[in-house]
Amino acid sequence: MNVSDAKQQLNLNAMIAMMEHLTEPWGIKDAESRHIYMNDMAYRYTNTPKEFAVEGKFDSEFPASWAECEEELIEHDRRTEACHGRVAVIETHFWFGQDSLTPYVSEKIPLYGDGGVFIGVAWNARLLDTLSPLKYITQQKPGVLTTEVSTDLFTRSELDTLFLLLQRLSTKEIARIYNLSHRTVENRIYSIYQKAGVHTLNQFEEYCRHAGLDNFIPDRLIEKGIQFI
Repeated sequence: MNVSDAKQQLNLNAMIAMMEHLTEPWGIKDAESRHIYMNDMAYRYTNTPKEFAVEGKFDSEFPASWAECEEELIEHDRRTEACHGRVAVIETHFWFGQDSLTPYVSEKIPLYGDGGVFIGVAWNARLLDTLSPLKYITQQKPGVLTTEVSTDLFTRSELDTLFLLLQRLSTKEIARIYNLSHRTVENRIYSIYQKAGVHTLNQFEEYCRHAGLDNFIPDRLIEKGIQFI
């Protein structure tokens, strides 16, 4: 092993040592999308038997139902490599071996060796819960996400936009996600504010909290599979 390889291995070992103590699922894959490491919580998240050796395995080789999503999972790796930065997706499956579908946000971060050579990705997953800052300000626990709403005040497209607003996405980001013009999204947000009787995002978050809309998630985001966002 040359000095460069030894240094790279040392860096990976340090990253693994850190991940060992994290309470969220974390793992590492190499440049060819083979798994290198998963921490204990990642084993639990993926419902992978503890005796299963992940090193050198592709997603499709895992003895778990989510292995059917290998194509999308590899696409996530490639997008992370291409953009040279974090890429997030919503992974909806029977995580932790549960009987119900649960959406998780999974982020992948590119890893580089000497000379800026791409060597793989680090990934983590966290429960997609209600992300409104009000939850932290009022010290409330995140609520259980639901596709049902108790009001017919908003249209389905407005509800989709409402969800992204509560994630604090910008108008431009919402327009990109839905492939709409910036002006269309602005008009939609104006309509939402008018119906809610508010003028600012903070007022709207407060309105959603009282109306029980801060737990809403669009149907399309909890279908089984990988949703790029």
